[in-house]
Amino acid sequence: MKQLITIVGPNGVGKTTTAKSMIVQTMKIAYVDADWCRVMNPFLLTEKTKETVINNIYCLLRNYLICDEIDIVVFPYAWHGERKAMYDTVIKRLKSDGVVFEENIYILKCTKEENIRRAYADGREESRIKRGMEMTFSFYDKYEYRFIETTNMTPEQVAEKILYEVKSSLEDANEK
Repeated sequence: MKQLITIVGPNGVGKTTTAKSMIVQTMKIAYVDADWCRVMNPFLLTEKTKETVINNIYCLLRNYLICDEIDIVVFPYAWHGERKAMYDTVIKRLKSDGVVFEENIYILKCTKEENIRRAYADGREESRIKRGMEMTFSFYDKYEYRFIETTNMTPEQVAEKILYEVKSSLEDANEK
């Protein structure tokens, strides 16, 4: 069965870096960059632009999920603000349109100090880092999806762990 791996977590935790590492580590995998699904100037979150972003994400995920040459689609995405509802809309639409896949959601977490260090290393501005820590650092604590504590892990190790879990789960399901 096709696997959709959604990687969520605070701003700067390493979602995109982990996803890009997954592409290098395995075959028959595709990466959907959520940032490119919403690049517009100016970016105003209106009903029309939300609809456009939802359609962009839907089309990219759908196209990869129905492609015979792709087994895994990895999608790093931040859920703060209205983004979780937008994500849920995309998933519901994919399923109602008959796209068959297993959804795997991973929340990446690290210490606040490490998260800030990573955000600086990524070249983010101080105001953006401060806003991210205030808005997103603890946001994911309320969810009960699989957490990965990444403080002492490289993005490559995190990617390896996620891929191992997803592939093991898939092998277990195939044996049944």
